[in-house]
Amino acid sequence: MAKDMQAIITNTVVASFRPGDSIKAIVIDRTPSRILVEIEDGRVGIIPKKEASGEGVDSSGIELGDEVAATVIDPENEQGMAVLSFRRASQDVAWAELGSLQEEKRNIKIKIFEANKGGLMAKYKGIKAFLPVSQLMPVNYPRVDGAEAGEILTKLQGFIGKEFVVQVMNSSREEGKVILSEKLAHADQIKETLANLTVGDQVQGVVSGIVKFGIFVTFGGVEGLVHLSEIDWGHVSDPGKRYSAGDKVEVLVIGVDGEKLSFSVKQLSEDPWVEQVKAYEIGQIVGGKVVRWNDNGVFVEVTPDIQGLFSIDQFGVTSGSELGDIVKDNRELEGEITSVNKDSHRLELKKSV
Repeated sequence: MAKDMQAIITNTVVASFRPGDSIKAIVIDRTPSRILVEIEDGRVGIIPKKEASGEGVDSSGIELGDEVAATVIDPENEQGMAVLSFRRASQDVAWAELGSLQEEKRNIKIKIFEANKGGLMAKYKGIKAFLPVSQLMPVNYPRVDGAEAGEILTKLQGFIGKEFVVQVMNSSREEGKVILSEKLAHADQIKETLANLTVGDQVQGVVSGIVKFGIFVTFGGVEGLVHLSEIDWGHVSDPGKRYSAGDKVEVLVIGVDGEKLSFSVKQLSEDPWVEQVKAYEIGQIVGGKVVRWNDNGVFVEVTPDIQGLFSIDQFGVTSGSELGDIVKDNRELEGEITSVNKDSHRLELKKSV
């Protein structure tokens, strides 16, 4: 066999191939260190070990007589053979596929192998691809108070090993860049959800983020905010004590502005304050302890759930800072109800003569 191979190599005619050309060839010999192939008109090519394997390439099952695809690295080496590569041929195919996937807007599955502060890294047939944070679906977006980089990275690292359905947003072999988008892969679902969503709809979603000012809820590929003031009829200081990421929650749609959605949880139930203040009417005299004051006036606690407000002008001052010299915490004040303010959840009071 060695003499026959030497004869083939000796009689080989220099091929008119250029680096980067893709060719078909027949395997005529292989050893642990290289594979020899016969190309056009009996010419011989060599595939070194490092070019016969790699990510996305498996040459272990190749046998003599098999037809293979390879990419030209060097049209002629010192021995007069063309140096070829399976690895680069595989990348040629992968880059061509990425271009087609981008053009045809087809969905693919990828697995995350790394995370950084800007997003997630995956591979498509050995080619690295980047999924930016901005292109993640709402349910996967790393919501963090204050956008603290360390916490964001920790959340993103939780996706390592997981699969995502994405589309190729951009691919450039010249720049060696592939940008992926999870949002594009679900664009039709998002469009359909928004088209059928109106104020007043009641939907079930999943808590996708918890921040100081409320919770984010996602469903049907879209996300909306339940502001702190819309979580409960009572006072809520820490939404994290009520909800955890992944919790199912019923919400009422109270605002739709393009893809910006506003939800409410509390409006799905009756306001208990309305029932409680039925015991009070305009002209009635009530009293309570002073609990706070500001530029609006002095607030008193009529009951644990009902507050009253004496406007600041009734105390002969114009600034809340001046009220400290007139009233103190827990001082009792009595007054006449002038209004039952359902919007602000308080009784408007005037001082008794």
